Amino acid sequence: MTRYLYALLMCLAMAAGTATAAQAELKYYPDPAYHKLNSDDPHPMDEMIDLAKQGDARAQFILGDMYEKGKGGLEKDMKESRHWFEESAVHGYSHSFIRLAALAKHEDNPVEAWQWYTLAINSFDSGDAQQFVIKARHDLVETAELSRDDIWEARKAVDAWEDSRDKQLRMEKEQQEKDAEAKLAASEHPDKKPAQQEKENEQN
Repeated sequence: MTRYLYALLMCLAMAAGTATAAQAELKYYPDPAYHKLNSDDPHPMDEMIDLAKQGDARAQFILGDMYEKGKGGLEKDMKESRHWFEESAVHGYSHSFIRLAALAKHEDNPVEAWQWYTLAINSFDSGDAQQFVIKARHDLVETAELSRDDIWEARKAVDAWEDSRDKQLRMEKEQQEKDAEAKLAASEHPDKKPAQQEKENEQN
């Protein structure tokens, strides 16, 4: 019985070692892209995409992640990934800045990575996440040997991005207010045609 248990333990140990080695060599593969069989078939990510287009920062972050990895039936698309991570960052999801920094580092653009890390530091109030980003930016400066001119350029990019973000958010707010006013007017006067439609009718 003792010999049997010993042999069993040895086999398990060998199997565990083999599994660990296999995991170390495991390559990452994206999911197959989803293709509709019929034109009216919904895409598995339709609801997530709708939420993202409505300005949901978490949905935008998830889309950025899925496009980067080619998951959820979406084809791998780094341009789309970057777009959704940036939209998520615009709408206040702090972790998106870290992912944007990672994309910039992958593209061998340490100046841009410094920009995103700085925006992340500004976005996090405090805590472990902010400390992680501070260290990541410090390490980036050392490993990439960023000069004062590089950092000055990145600081200007930070200011420009924040200005662009603020402008976008103002425009979105104004549009939401107009939509709300139009919806209220339509509910109060359901039989009244929109002004544009009335004008077109007069012209006809």
